[in-house]
Amino acid sequence: MRTRILPTVFALAIGSLSAVTAQAQIINFEREGFKVTAGGQVNRGILVTDDGVNTDSFFVDNDNTSTRLRAMASYDFGPVLIGGQIEFEFEISSTASINQLNSDERRSLSNERKFELFAESKLGKIWVGQGDSASNGVSEIDLSGTTVIGYSSVSDLAGGILFRNGLGALTATTIGSVFSNLDGNSRIERVRYDTPSFKGLVLSGSAGQNNEEDLALRHKLAYGDFKIESGIAYSGSNTRDRIHGSVSALHEPTGISATFAAGRDDLDAGGPDPDFFYFKLGYQTKDLLPYGLSAISIDYYDGSDIGIAGSSAESVGIYAVQNIDRFNAELYAGYRHYELTAPGNSFQDIDAVLFGARIKF
Repeated sequence: MRTRILPTVFALAIGSLSAVTAQAQIINFEREGFKVTAGGQVNRGILVTDDGVNTDSFFVDNDNTSTRLRAMASYDFGPVLIGGQIEFEFEISSTASINQLNSDERRSLSNERKFELFAESKLGKIWVGQGDSASNGVSEIDLSGTTVIGYSSVSDLAGGILFRNGLGALTATTIGSVFSNLDGNSRIERVRYDTPSFKGLVLSGSAGQNNEEDLALRHKLAYGDFKIESGIAYSGSNTRDRIHGSVSALHEPTGISATFAAGRDDLDAGGPDPDFFYFKLGYQTKDLLPYGLSAISIDYYDGSDIGIAGSSAESVGIYAVQNIDRFNAELYAGYRHYELTAPGNSFQDIDAVLFGARIKF
C-alpha cells in the first residue's frame, strides 16, 4: 500500500505546485516608514499508520508546521519600531488529532496563534498580547533542514493515533499524550521582553496568565566552518517547573549536522518527574538536485513518565526533504516508529509514514 501511494502523491505534488504558486499573492507594502506584509503557508500530506492490527491512511494537515495565515503592520519612527501581528492556524484533519476512530475530520480547525503588539529599539524588543512565550521553541532548535517533517516534538507526525493493547483493542492513550519535548509555555497571553543581541546572546523573559512565567537564553554563533545555535530555558506554571533546552550544529562545507535536546519537569503534585532527551544526525546539500537544498536525517527520542507515571517512550525516525526554490516549496517524506511501555499495561508498537508538500506564500 505504501509503495503505491508514495510515487503517486509525489507526482501529483510536483505537477500541482506551478498552478498553486501562480495564484499566490504576497502582500508587501511599504511607504514612508509604514509597512504591511501578509502571507502564510499550506502544508498537506498523506499519513499511513500501522498500529499492530490495522493499516490506515489519512489525508492530513502536517502538525509539524501547520497551514496558517499571518499579517503584520509596522511603523518605523526612527529610534523605535512599533507594530502588530495576527496569525491564524487552519488545520483540516491534523496529524495531531486524526486517529482510527476519527478518520475523516472535514471541518476546518482554526486556532488563533498570535494577536500581539510589539515595540523594538536599540534597548531590545517588547511584546504585549497573545504570542510566543520567552521559552517557546527552546527545545526545538534544529539546523538539519528537515523540521518540516520531523524535529524534537516527535508526536507531531502522528500524535492523534491510538495505541492498541496486547490483545489488539484500542486504548484511550494517544501518541501525543505520552510523547513530548517538554518545550516552554507555548503561545500565551503575556508580556515579553528580549534584550538586544550581545555577541549572539539574547536573554528573554515573559509573564502571563495562570502564573505562566519563563526565562530563556539563546545563542547564535558562527565559528569557522560551523554554525551553532543553542538555548536553555526555565518555564513555570500553576502545576510544574520545567528546565529544557537544545543545541544544533551545522558544518557548512560538508552539510553534516547534529542536534540534541533535553528537558525535565518538577511536578507540584509530586510523583515521578517527566523527562526526555532527543538526538538527530542530518546531512544537507545543494548539489544533489538543481531545484534547491536536499536534506536527510535520522533521530532518536527517549522519554519517561510523560502522561503515565512509570512509563517509558521511545521513537526512531528517518526523514527526507527536497526544497523547490522556484516555487518556495518543499516535498518531504518521513517514517517514525513508536514504542510505549507502562506498569500494568501492554502496548503494541506503532509505525507511521507521512509524505506531502508545504508551500509558502
